[in-house]
Amino acid sequence: MSQDIGHIVAEIRNIVGHEWASSDPEIVYAYSREANLYPEHLRSTMRPPLCVALPGTTEEVQKIIAIARARAMPITLQTTGLNVSGVCIPLRGGILMDLKRMDQIIEIDEENLTATLQPYVSIARLSCELQKRGMYIPVPGNPSTASIVSNIIIGLGLKVTNKVGRQEKGIVGFRMVLPDGSLFKVGSGADTFIQKNFWPHGPGPDLHLLPVHAMGSTGIVTEMTIKCWLRGEQYKEFWVSYEDIDAAGEAFRELSRMEIAKGLNLYGGNKYSSYFTDTREAMERMVRANPEFQLIVSLEGTKRQIEYEEKLIRGVAEKTGGRIITDKFPPYESFVESHAGMSGSFYSDYSMRYWGSRGANWVIAGFPSPDRFAEMYKAYTEALLADPDLADPDFGHAEFWRSTIAYPFEGGHYFFAEFGLDSHPGEPRWQEIIRRVGAALPRYCAQKGFVVIAFNRAPREGMPDILGPYFDLAKKVRDGLDPEGIMQPGGIFQ
Repeated sequence: MSQDIGHIVAEIRNIVGHEWASSDPEIVYAYSREANLYPEHLRSTMRPPLCVALPGTTEEVQKIIAIARARAMPITLQTTGLNVSGVCIPLRGGILMDLKRMDQIIEIDEENLTATLQPYVSIARLSCELQKRGMYIPVPGNPSTASIVSNIIIGLGLKVTNKVGRQEKGIVGFRMVLPDGSLFKVGSGADTFIQKNFWPHGPGPDLHLLPVHAMGSTGIVTEMTIKCWLRGEQYKEFWVSYEDIDAAGEAFRELSRMEIAKGLNLYGGNKYSSYFTDTREAMERMVRANPEFQLIVSLEGTKRQIEYEEKLIRGVAEKTGGRIITDKFPPYESFVESHAGMSGSFYSDYSMRYWGSRGANWVIAGFPSPDRFAEMYKAYTEALLADPDLADPDFGHAEFWRSTIAYPFEGGHYFFAEFGLDSHPGEPRWQEIIRRVGAALPRYCAQKGFVVIAFNRAPREGMPDILGPYFDLAKKVRDGLDPEGIMQPGGIFQ
């Protein structure tokens, strides 16, 4: 096999240049782990690729895919490498395609409010260029060095969803290399007579969501055009505090349906306390000292608009028994920038600490209806407290470790809700606990009528049965595009 790899690396170097492909042990070792793995678990999780290739153009990506297909070698993709769910680690050797050379902001179209970029462009880079033009992009809670395209393809929620919708709603068009090496274009730019992406829907079937949630298994996006937004004249931030999930859920539901505010999110447990602390003990003290739930509302617009929305927010808070903590403690308003764009901001630095210092784990996510969010939170709490380790007061403290954050969509018709746990850094039992909880929670919630998904390498037993025909149909699409199963194997479909 070593001789074969030598020939393959030589072929790839003929495409990308000598310095942009390697099978050297010290190189492939560097690609064998991801950001959220603790040192004591590295031996069981390191899975190096056989070789690494760094293409610089779409055409080079196509040629590398041709080499992989000819030898039935799997391809694993990486952009900024900040993934914490293991999808950037090869499941079984093969070629790791690192896209960091594809790092160009191709165009910022101020007239049509779009930006066209390659996959290695980070949140911070594009945000800096947009801010010079009075524009911004909404991004999820990730470090500012993360890839924009990767985040959009993963399809995460946004802190400003009440105004701009889910992250994938920002796709205007893209160029994508399919698993057979052919080039696929989506958006108005796919039309020969237009050749510019300003409208996401081109001729024929609407396939602009084909790469979303697929983690690279349906192809490689080498260029994407996304929506941008104009920054407002003024900003204001409100934190409305609650101790009761039913009251917090009622206020969240009512404000969501008013279709006001730029950002509207419900934080619970240690989710917001974590940003102020460095240790588990400090976080638990913060959880005890702070209200259990925070409804965080970000306003943006004209002075008149903000005054009107503030009046509505105060009315809902008074009716539901909420306390506006920003009236008493203005420093909480520093979070306004995180909701204004969440890029290159205070939030991004804390986000890196949040994922990397104590090992926070998001274990499930779901889409409850507005009337059932409180019920879902209670089911999640019951499941945690039933776990033997998390219920152990000498170890677990699950009541202090609970995390949740909910985002409204489509004018409050439904929520995207994430539920998570904090962890002991370096605790040998923790990886088993998070796998066990991640496997149990989807089944536990399904018994109560909630459809959820699992995170952080948790076993997927029962997931196809829970997701039903959606999962089966998605697998058929993937198998049709990639019958050999070489693209990002194991990322989604086992």
